[in-house]
Amino acid sequence: MNTRQKVYALGFLLSLISIFVGYVLLNKEHKNYSEVEPVAEFFADEFNKFVSELTEVERGELGNKVYAVEGEVAELMKNGFLIEGGVVCSTVDSTGLGYKLGEKVRVKGRYISFDPLFNEIRLGNVTPL
Repeated sequence: MNTRQKVYALGFLLSLISIFVGYVLLNKEHKNYSEVEPVAEFFADEFNKFVSELTEVERGELGNKVYAVEGEVAELMKNGFLIEGGVVCSTVDSTGLGYKLGEKVRVKGRYISFDPLFNEIRLGNVTPL
């Protein structure tokens, strides 16, 4: 087998491995965050204060964990709602879960990020408790 044939064989083998790995990654089951128990429960303003005092590295450790938050709906948005105290909640299907302005809510959701510019926490996959 000459060098050109070896290179072609190696390329073919790597292509097959890449296709297999891609298939496995695309078809793995997604985590259902609505079934995960919250790590901690907070009032919205307490949660915001807690997260804003953390360093960037510490905030990164909060990622993909589920937290329960309680507060009043301050604003309804197209893809979710804002809880007074600075917690932006996005639902799986981009609805507001039927909440009204000023309504007290208790929800749980996956921590996504903290926005220091607006001093807001972003929760995704939010479901009612």
